[in-house]
Amino acid sequence: MAALWRKAGGSRGAPSLRTAAPVTVLLVLFAYNLIQYVTLAFQTPRQLDFYVFWLAPRIGLAQGWAQMYNPARFLPELVAQTGNWLPYLNPPVFAWLLLPLSLLPYPVALVIWNALILGCLVVIWRVTVWRAAPTLTLSQRGREILLLLAALALYPVVLGLALGQVTMVVLLAVALCYWLMGRDRPLLAGLVLALIVIKPQAAFLVPIALLAARRYRVCLGFALAVIPMAALSLLAVGRQGIDYWLASVAVNYNHPGFKFNSVSWILGPGVPAIAVGLAAVAVTLYVSWKAPFKDVELPIAAGLIGSLLVTPYVTVHDLSALVLAAWLVLRLDPARWITALLVVGYVPLFLANANFAHLPVLLLEGAFLVSLVGLARVRAKTVRPQQNVAGRSQPRLAS
Repeated sequence: MAALWRKAGGSRGAPSLRTAAPVTVLLVLFAYNLIQYVTLAFQTPRQLDFYVFWLAPRIGLAQGWAQMYNPARFLPELVAQTGNWLPYLNPPVFAWLLLPLSLLPYPVALVIWNALILGCLVVIWRVTVWRAAPTLTLSQRGREILLLLAALALYPVVLGLALGQVTMVVLLAVALCYWLMGRDRPLLAGLVLALIVIKPQAAFLVPIALLAARRYRVCLGFALAVIPMAALSLLAVGRQGIDYWLASVAVNYNHPGFKFNSVSWILGPGVPAIAVGLAAVAVTLYVSWKAPFKDVELPIAAGLIGSLLVTPYVTVHDLSALVLAAWLVLRLDPARWITALLVVGYVPLFLANANFAHLPVLLLEGAFLVSLVGLARVRAKTVRPQQNVAGRSQPRLAS
């Protein structure tokens, strides 16, 4: 942290106002979020979302995997323990992955899970922001640390961590896919990306964007993993499990006081929401197609933002996907106006849980996605075309 304060202070080490102001603001926001984290995680541990995740595989293992989606079976036990009425909605694959933790006492499982998802955030930052080059200046390294602090000071990010949400695991899968593509491991990248199925709404357009970007072997790896997982899930829950899941979705979507950050929730279902969704898909595909082959950051970022604009089920912690999208875009040294957009957009994103901030966040998502059109066009003109063609070995990217 001292590096941040010495960034512009020269030999005397005195921070300039330009450096000290944002660092001070972020530290205050981080302190506020830390209080919220402690309050949720330590004072009300059984009312966290992770209790739902911990309970689901226990019921599935004992009574059949379809029963964890049965509101009549799942909710009474959940309410008796927590007072919450939030059904389990994630795919069976997630319950299977959490089965080892579900066999542990809940406090032990919670500690392990919290450490895991916090580690996910650090790894995401490490593979998308941190640069291993030893020639980086102190100010450049301070900027990287500042970006991590900005994420930890962002309410949607810390709320997801405090609730024990799985969003960070999904974003880690996307970040590792990007990292593996940079090391010419496209099939493995696709296999890792398949982990987004455990909560797909924040990233489901990423594979489609990569297909538009002619990353065919990544998409092949994705399909090789997702198809068997989907088949096994359907066999495990059957038609009855699907009916139970639809009933649970209705319970959750109509939960009194429950707020969503999706387009259909903010604008209302109908033509406007459909038009925004279709436009988001079109812009995502265009950015992915137009971007130079080596700039894999653009299709992934567009896929993340587009997913949030299309899916009808977006909660505040799902907006953490915008952090990963921003980190990827910043690697491309975008125009100053794009950087300014991200800085200005930080304010409504921090306040995203408030009703008055829903529309500004939606406008931020749209503006961010549209800005990638200009960035893709600029990069297409300035980046030397790759000699590689689709189907041949993909180029290595800077780590």
